[in-house]
Amino acid sequence: MPNVLITGADRGLGLSLCKEYLQRGWTVFAGKFMEDFTLLEDLQAQNTSLHILWLDVGCEDSINEAVQAIIRTTDHLDMLISNAALMGDVKCKLYEPPMELEQVWDSFRVNALGPLLLVEKFMPLLEKSKEKRLCFVSSEVACITLMQHRHDSPYPYPMSKAAMNMGIRIMHNYLHPKGYTFRLFHPGWMKKRAPDGSLSETALYDPDFIGEIAAKYFDKNLGDEHRLVMVDYNGYEWPW
Repeated sequence: MPNVLITGADRGLGLSLCKEYLQRGWTVFAGKFMEDFTLLEDLQAQNTSLHILWLDVGCEDSINEAVQAIIRTTDHLDMLISNAALMGDVKCKLYEPPMELEQVWDSFRVNALGPLLLVEKFMPLLEKSKEKRLCFVSSEVACITLMQHRHDSPYPYPMSKAAMNMGIRIMHNYLHPKGYTFRLFHPGWMKKRAPDGSLSETALYDPDFIGEIAAKYFDKNLGDEHRLVMVDYNGYEWPW
């Protein structure tokens, strides 16, 4: 039975990916961070192949504890899906001073450096797998060439996601020759899921719909694994 770690699994795309991989017969290790959401626990009550881990991807100690928790269950990890991200309403715009720099650092710690630290810490488990697949959820706002007309966007999320993409580029240069394969995915504008499981009226897509698409892309073997591209929910490649 293959094993996957999914971060940011409390709700949204992360929770939907948990459902998808459980249906595929995988053992799923789900990173939980939001205490007021119990949707993972509800899912675990239906499937014993789901293991919930407390995981703050911006905290090295938390990641180390998650590694040890997984080691108690398995000796390898086939796939890592880095989905957790810090968005929030961070006040960091030129025309709305002052900038809240402490929250900006949090965005970079979680969004840009967290995925890199995850791979570093879980590499001993990934090395024992034949799959060695690393999947990252990115965003259109990380595309520098497409941000020409969005003058009102706060800095932290787009900048931290762009930094994440560069980190993955460098990581790919090092790890692809060692047998690792990469997926970089832009999920689109998804509806938010409330603690009771209901979805918001705003946004375009149900995260379960996007989760099914993402899982198929993450699972699929590509003919040109040496290329690192960002693909969206329609299968289109994005400039980044």
